[in-house]
Amino acid sequence: MSDTKKSGDRFEDQLAKLEEIVDRLEDESVGLEEALQLFENGMELARRCRARLEEVEQRVSQLLESQGDEKEEKVDEESE
Repeated sequence: MSDTKKSGDRFEDQLAKLEEIVDRLEDESVGLEEALQLFENGMELARRCRARLEEVEQRVSQLLESQGDEKEEKVDEESE
């Protein structure tokens, strides 16, 4: 991950914030307005985390595909 990203932008930090929000929402002393704000923030964090996971999944797939292509090329070269 790039050093230029703020630490709050890290997936792990966002996930930790999401866990904190869930804990707060489970607290029965949280009022309705605060719960609504927490829920909205949680939904946004969940969306960001999901998008980041999808990016990583796509990158892993690309890496696996390129590694498979390299193996196929090696096998083709060795069989010649």
